[in-house]
Amino acid sequence: MTEGSGERRGRRVVSSALPASPGPQEGPKPSQGGGKKGFASLAQSDTFSFMDAVGGWRGICEAVGPSAIFLILYICTHKLSIAVVCSIGISLFFIAWRFIMREKMRSAVVGLVLSCIYLAAAALSHSARNYYLPAFILDFCAVIVFLITLLCRFPILGILVEFFHTPPKNGLRAWAREWNGDKKLHKAYMKATWVWVALFSIRLIIELPFYFADNIDVLGILHLVLGIPLYAVTVWLCWMIISPQIKRVDRARKYGSQRI
Repeated sequence: MTEGSGERRGRRVVSSALPASPGPQEGPKPSQGGGKKGFASLAQSDTFSFMDAVGGWRGICEAVGPSAIFLILYICTHKLSIAVVCSIGISLFFIAWRFIMREKMRSAVVGLVLSCIYLAAAALSHSARNYYLPAFILDFCAVIVFLITLLCRFPILGILVEFFHTPPKNGLRAWAREWNGDKKLHKAYMKATWVWVALFSIRLIIELPFYFADNIDVLGILHLVLGIPLYAVTVWLCWMIISPQIKRVDRARKYGSQRI
């Protein structure tokens, strides 16, 4: 009797020490660290999807919708107030739709903020062409910042991608030396950063003459064409440049081998 009860107690102790297996409907639990974000996750994928790069049809509509509505209504009515109100309205519609569907509203909120900045520039100056002025300022500032990081041999694209791909754990200096010291990876980030400099420069070179000529029709169309389509091509080129090097480094880390 004593031996039997002792054996049962031993079994209970062993079973309580083991982790409980998930139930039939639980499935595996997500990791606590979370997944990679943005281009860091895209760079690790084996295939490139233009729709994923631009956020799908919803992302295209949220990015293009306010500008397209503004341009169409202004060309048709030549009334700035109507174009401004309707452009804000479409941005609010996207936010309301995501709220109703209980989806993440980050991209819609970003679209609304940018629309408000563009529309404020147009409304306060009473000039439709100034709707595009904030975009020119942002592109110009981006060119300057990106060029500074290239001159410093510390490409900003490497900072952004590596921050989400391998977040700093042992201090910023050690983290920076790890990826910036890899010649092939560093070269890839330098090239990809130059691609973004080219994107911003192309927009400025092509659109600015029509801005100064006050040609709203052509300027608005160019703004749309050089927006999402050129952005998607830029992301694809960066993926072609960076993805092989990130995968190489990941394999080296996984198997504990030296980088080649």
